[in-house]
Amino acid sequence: MLCVSIPLWLLVFDTGPESIRGSVSAYHDISRPQAYFFPMTVAAMLFIYNGMVRSGRLYNTVLGLLLAGVVLFDHDGASAWPHYAFAVGFFVLNALVILWFANDAEPWLRNAVVVVIAAGIAAWVFIDAVTTFWVEWVSLAVIAVHFVLDSNGYCGYSASADRTIYL
Repeated sequence: MLCVSIPLWLLVFDTGPESIRGSVSAYHDISRPQAYFFPMTVAAMLFIYNGMVRSGRLYNTVLGLLLAGVVLFDHDGASAWPHYAFAVGFFVLNALVILWFANDAEPWLRNAVVVVIAAGIAAWVFIDAVTTFWVEWVSLAVIAVHFVLDSNGYCGYSASADRTIYL
């Protein structure tokens, strides 16, 4: 729920002149900065915690550290390059993990994940109104669905005990 709700919290607490900013990272200078930093930091800590306490989930620790880097470095100015490196690493590693664990999922579920991701990327590329903010929100929702399915082994979705990834 935290992953899915972060963009909503940012919209609720933003009192800036823009109604919706270009990306989640663009909210770093929100009038109430805790609305950006608190949920992002908690999400990073939850990833790290999950990776430390659950067998075969070390990749979640790496994801948490990548997300912490996204929060630590600003998306513009002198620290833009590290920010974008951490952000790309976070989303790419999440996609790889999701594809790995969804390998045995029911075909309709695996296809649905691919369609949602492809539709988000296509909309981002071809529709001016679809900014990085919206694609990030969809990505966070896909990540949240992955965690729910993975923890329950739903629809043939591999439970963490079925596959171990060591980084």
